[in-house]
Amino acid sequence: MSAGLGIRIGTVTSVAALDTSYDPYASRDFATDEAMPTVVRRSALDLRPGATPNLAALSDRPQRHLITGFADRVGDPVPLLDEDGVSYLAEDLFATATRALVAEVAAGATTEPAVIVTHPDRWTAYTADVLREALGRAGVPDATLVPESFAAMRWLEASRGAQSDGLTVIYDLGATSLALTLMRTGSEAGVIGTGVHSQDFGGSQFDHLITQYVLDTVSGSQPFEFDPFDPDTVGALVELRARCCEAKEQLSYETATTLTVELPGLHSDTRLVRDEIEELVRQPILETVELIRDTLHTAGLDVSDVTQVLLTGGSSSIPLVAELISSELRVPVATGPNPDRIPAIGGAIIANEISGSVVADVPPAPVAAVMPRPTPRPASASVGSAAASPGMSGRKKAGIVFASVAALVVIAGGGLSVGTALTSNEPAETVSENTAGTSSTTAPETTEAAIADAIVGATTANGLPAPTVAADGSLVPAAGTVIAEDGSVVAAPNAGAAPAAPGAAAPAPAATVPDVTVPSVQVPSVQAPSPQAPNVEVPQAPVINVPPVQNPLPGTLDSAGNLIGKTTDSLGRLIDPITGRIIN
Repeated sequence: MSAGLGIRIGTVTSVAALDTSYDPYASRDFATDEAMPTVVRRSALDLRPGATPNLAALSDRPQRHLITGFADRVGDPVPLLDEDGVSYLAEDLFATATRALVAEVAAGATTEPAVIVTHPDRWTAYTADVLREALGRAGVPDATLVPESFAAMRWLEASRGAQSDGLTVIYDLGATSLALTLMRTGSEAGVIGTGVHSQDFGGSQFDHLITQYVLDTVSGSQPFEFDPFDPDTVGALVELRARCCEAKEQLSYETATTLTVELPGLHSDTRLVRDEIEELVRQPILETVELIRDTLHTAGLDVSDVTQVLLTGGSSSIPLVAELISSELRVPVATGPNPDRIPAIGGAIIANEISGSVVADVPPAPVAAVMPRPTPRPASASVGSAAASPGMSGRKKAGIVFASVAALVVIAGGGLSVGTALTSNEPAETVSENTAGTSSTTAPETTEAAIADAIVGATTANGLPAPTVAADGSLVPAAGTVIAEDGSVVAAPNAGAAPAAPGAAAPAPAATVPDVTVPSVQVPSVQAPSPQAPNVEVPQAPVINVPPVQNPLPGTLDSAGNLIGKTTDSLGRLIDPITGRIIN
């Protein structure tokens, strides 16, 4: 069974989702069911001495030993300080929060899940590397980092199906900022440009507007005075702002709510209606629509190129956001019942796919399945080591097996072509055989006798009779022919000359071929010069240096060496080096 855990740690809230479905590629209806367990916590670490670090619940108000603000400070060399003056690097706090979510969500899982940690698209490679090292120190070394836009698109595919060619604008409106990402879908999927990140828009701006509106409302109903610098007043205002944020979230799915205001010398209940809140945030949302147009223009695109807008981030759950974007840009808008959870759920789906590919990893098919043979044989050591490597998919392993077998066949063909090039115009049929404990390549019937039988009565490409093989393995040209330097058979200058007797000693010693491996080389076809003018100094016949190679077929290249020696000797006897005359 596979399992995937997706984690997104934001500025204000952190989300972890666990996907244990058997088919992570199946489409799901997230509008009615999130299809997986999800945990939402505040991005505030409780670091009380002696206690296990954990994230605070959403209902927990700010209290002692809670440290926040680390999600936006990863990679910052300036540490964060808690109330006791203890300093922490932001990436270590981020990694500790990740570890706490993994321990909480995966506690009841039957299998250890693969972990995906999403991060903002604006992060640099350095920031990602810093977090990756911190995750290793925190005990989550196998976590994979994925940009939030990619995780969000995976959620979109899981909920809406495979995406065709088009352009999607990912609109991530969080608590403190707005991120815009242009994403190509379909055959040319990928991010366009670097996107836009603006801190001029976000849920905190909406909370401030609502808090100010509530204070104006209660002050108009009854007069009161307070000292804004009094510690009790500051604490009461912080609490009021938190209640305004909760009322904003509640009005995302209800039309009205009641808010209790408690300040020094004042206690009042105020009724808030969705229409009132929407009028407060309408102008900032319209400005974000203009930012979308500017982003498209900067990338050389137009609004007409946009296929859809995907809303993510907790503040985009306000119904007015989808309404204004759809009406102003005239494009469809896609989102879920909890937009702040979309990147984490998409990351969980990706993690489950990774986990499923590892669980489904099986040893590769035997060599007989790749290249059918009458009797299966064990694979070579290199193929076995490839099959034993962990984390490799079965398809990749099968490809390695096929490539290894194909390489053996190619090597066998190349080795035999050197040994038979001078004896036959037809390529020899090769068979790759692997026996237990050995890895070798042989060809059936490649002895000297078999070669001699193959060329008896044969003719060369120019119609001349083929040479024969002497008892010592040397090649003897037929009557009226000689063997040229390149090994080809040509007509003798004096057809009446009798060929050398078989086994006769050659005037010049034959070149000795060392017994080493022969590379596959092509011998150029060079026609021997036939000078006509007398008293011309004829250059010495070229000396062919045979590289130190090993003959895979005994006796074959020995004959080639005798042939070269005889050819060189024939040139020396045919041309008088002093007079330039041809000697019969």
